[in-house]
Amino acid sequence: TVAANTNKLPFGTKIYIENHEYEVQDVGGSIKGNRIDVYFDSHQDALDFGVQYAEVFVFEEMEE
Repeated sequence: TVAANTNKLPFGTKIYIENHEYEVQDVGGSIKGNRIDVYFDSHQDALDFGVQYAEVFVFEEMEE
């Protein structure tokens, strides 16, 4: 689960970051522009992960 700017990535959008799939399910007060916030089970896990920069791919479903 990630928090994102829903003007750029609406709720339910599936994204891939370094071979991990996430879904936009939240927003945050400090999530502006091209930033996302990855959910972690604990605050310490989030601190250990830290701030990172990565390429994000948006999964687009193909129409049948």
